[in-house]
Amino acid sequence: MDTAEAERIGILCADDQPVFTAVASRLRDAGYEVRFFDPRSELSPSHIDDLALLVNKQVFPRNVPALRVARRTGTPLWNNLVATIALSSRLIGLRALEAVGFRTPRITFEKPEFEYVAKPYYIWDGDVELNGEGGFYQELIVTDPVDYKYYTIHDEARVQTAAKCVTSKLYGPKRFLNQVRPRPMLTRRLRRLVNRLDLRGVGVDFVKDAEGRFWAVDINLAAGYRNSGLEPALCKSIRASLPD
Repeated sequence: MDTAEAERIGILCADDQPVFTAVASRLRDAGYEVRFFDPRSELSPSHIDDLALLVNKQVFPRNVPALRVARRTGTPLWNNLVATIALSSRLIGLRALEAVGFRTPRITFEKPEFEYVAKPYYIWDGDVELNGEGGFYQELIVTDPVDYKYYTIHDEARVQTAAKCVTSKLYGPKRFLNQVRPRPMLTRRLRRLVNRLDLRGVGVDFVKDAEGRFWAVDINLAAGYRNSGLEPALCKSIRASLPD
């Protein structure tokens, strides 16, 4: 299409990330130019001044000034910048999950006597650790060593959700198990979260206890969407975020 030939889309993401590589291929097939930017490198205003859209899939502190410049100068961002910055704090992320009705484990700032997951304050400061050292400590919910990963994509016309089971990385390397049917209650609350925070894409991790209750344990705007089948939805969402 004629308008796509002149439009450049930047993706703040490693250029070998499987899902976004596939999404980039779809966008190129539709006539767009796509460029990946290393999320761990500093992004200067000159990198983004000719972009029609910047897909802020993964953000580190050194990227934030350029994202602020983009918003100030009119370069659209895929995910809401204020929410992106706020949800980089794990504590704010947990509070946001609670605010839309999700059950979350209790947290402490001193090591508790019960089993816990140690977490850094910010998503870019490292991985979580079972009974280790962290900025704060989240109660370990007694469950099978399985995480339920939910992904939600908003393309302005509709909100799509997919879910999968993976082995918990608290006990070893994460491994995909299978896709699962999203629970309607969790899907409704995810939709509420997306609408309240004006998000285009988000991932939330759940665990299920012995009574069948789901606990939200983490939120991730840098979700990888692997094994979700949401590549078409991601492509549609990115295209819908382009300026008219």
